[in-house]
This record gives sequence, C-alpha cells and structure tokens, in this order.
Amino acid sequence: MLRFLDAGESHGKALVAILEGVPSNIKINVDNINYELSRRQKGYGRGNRMKIEKDRVEIWSGLRGGFTTGNPITLVIFNKDYDNWQNTILDEPEDTEKIGIARPGHGDFVGFMKYKTGDIRNTIERTSARETAIRTAVGAICKEVLQFLHIDIRSRVKSIGHIIDKEVDIFDDTIYRVIEESELRVFDKEVESKAKKEIDKLTLEGDTIGGRVKVEVKGLPIGIGSYSHYDRKLDGILAQGIMSIQGIKALEFGNIIDSSMIGSSFHDEMYLNNDRVYRNTNNSGGIDAGISNGNNIAITAYMKPIPTVRKNLKTINLITKQNTTTRYERSDVCAVVPVSIVIENIVAFEILKEVLKVYPCDEFNTLLKYIEEDRK
Repeated sequence: MLRFLDAGESHGKALVAILEGVPSNIKINVDNINYELSRRQKGYGRGNRMKIEKDRVEIWSGLRGGFTTGNPITLVIFNKDYDNWQNTILDEPEDTEKIGIARPGHGDFVGFMKYKTGDIRNTIERTSARETAIRTAVGAICKEVLQFLHIDIRSRVKSIGHIIDKEVDIFDDTIYRVIEESELRVFDKEVESKAKKEIDKLTLEGDTIGGRVKVEVKGLPIGIGSYSHYDRKLDGILAQGIMSIQGIKALEFGNIIDSSMIGSSFHDEMYLNNDRVYRNTNNSGGIDAGISNGNNIAITAYMKPIPTVRKNLKTINLITKQNTTTRYERSDVCAVVPVSIVIENIVAFEILKEVLKVYPCDEFNTLLKYIEEDRK
C-alpha cells in the first residue's frame, strides 16, 4: 500500500517525509523533483519567504543507483530560514514572547483552543503552507512513476478573484507551454495583465486574493476506484487529498456548478467506435459512481484569500482575553499559482495509490505489463 508520513515546522530545521509502497526498479530523477519544487515557489504575488528559500530535496533511503529498491523512501528539505529563526524555535516557550492575537480565517484560534499550549506560535509552525513543500516532493516521485505508466497530470489557474481565463486544452503542448511561461499560469495575456494589476492594487491596500485552479489527469485506465464502499470512491479520495491543502475551500468535479442541472443536457452521452467507448462531453469529470470512466479526471479547486492581511480585521487576543485587531506575519498576497502545483502533486500521490490498489505490484515492469494489457 502506498502511504507517507511527513513532519516539520515552517521555520524548523527541515521538512521530512517517508514514502512507502513505491514499486522497485523505477528510475527516479531527483532533478525532476527539484523542478516541481521550483514550480511551487513561483507565481506573481508571492511573499518574501520565497526569496530566502531555494528548495532542494535530499533522498536518504529507498534509491540505489537512481532506481527505487522497494524500500521506504526518505525525503528531506532543509529550511534556509531556520538560521534566522532557530532561537525562537529552540528557546523554551517562557523565554520568548507568546503570540495571542488570532488571525481571522487562520488556524490560530482553533489550534490555540485545541492543543492548549498557550502560544499561537506552535500552531503557526504546522498550519503554515510551508508544509506543502514536502508533500510536493512526495507527489513528484509519484508523478514520475505515473508518467512511466503513460498517465499525465496538468493544471492551470482558471481565475484570480473574478478575473477568469479562457477555456483551453491543457494537453495541447503549445498551449501548455504558454501557461507554464505565464507568471500566473494563465493562457490569455490580457487576463494575466488584469490579474497582475489587481494583485498590485491589493498589495498596496494590505489585502489578499484567492482564485480557482483546474487540474486534469489524462490516461487513467477505466476502473480505478470503487463504489463498493464509501471510502473507496475515487472522487471522495481525491477530494480529501485536495481539501487537505491549506486554503482550499471547495471542489467541483467536471462541469456541474454552471450547468443547466437538467439531466438530458448534463449527462455524457456514449458512443462505440472500434470497440472503444467515446464521449463528446466530460461533465462528470471522468468519474462515475466513484470509478474512473476513461475520460480525463477534471477537477476545479477553489482557494480562499490568504488570511494574513495588513488591514485591521477585528479579532481577539486569546492570552489577555481582549478584543483587538489582527496582526500581520510575513505572507503572500496571492498563492493560487503555487497551490496549482501542490494540487498536481497531491493528486499524483492519490492516483498512484489507487492504481496500486487495482494493480498491486511490488515491481514496476510487472505493474506496467498489467496496465498495458488492460488498455488493449
């Protein structure tokens, strides 16, 4: 079974993960993992933290000669900012100034109330989206394995706030190259210009902005997932993975939100051609009854505005028990671009995990053989 456990704090010494269940005999290029990490650090509207960090992964176990051995893979990303924060992180809590002002929309309040450590700093260190760096590294390994299985995952930014990009085919390499070169990962240059101006305006105003991300999976065989039990449904599994990302508040599979809600116009009609089933639409997002149906898996994720704003929102000091206004801690203005990369890699982990449940193999060439036979 594919699984991982990660650990580490935002300003701690390192982020660490142990990934178990990757089949043996797969060539892993660490440069590809670092490429995914670099994609996550980009994007118009990012804060100063990304000027400090230059994320690079170290693999401490599970590879020999660049090939997976079937043993657990240990991944480590060192935090460069730890050098600036180690006194705060290592000092006894009573030796540092405790944080009591909770930012509305952040995990500050609930973490303080649940764990009762008396200092929001402990919550900040783990709720931070910095944790997604190590999850991206885990997903990057899974993404590489999926590519060997001819399963491709791509994403784009669908909107920044209410500024919406045009619909395009992200599996058209020419189109996707334009998206990858865009600072906002959009296709339309006019949309990019408008969105940049909006981000600049909100930066000056001390505010933040969210948006939507579209992710698609191409090449997934029919039959991944199951309707037999609630916790085996593919859409439920993918939803849990994506919703676990900081800031994601809603998901759409396929094209339900803006549809007519009329059955005869919504459902994807099927046609048989040379013993293969085709559909001209993908309103269900490639999943029926919790099982992949052969179409692209298509998901739109909605990210809320980042809760750390410089504007004076009303809040509470949980230590002094007084009404006050929010505090500011270094943050992004817009993180829709990096979250699109995080989503790609988290989806890669979840997809590979489900593929290995249908095709349980400890060795890669056997896995590839089984999948290719089913595709015939």
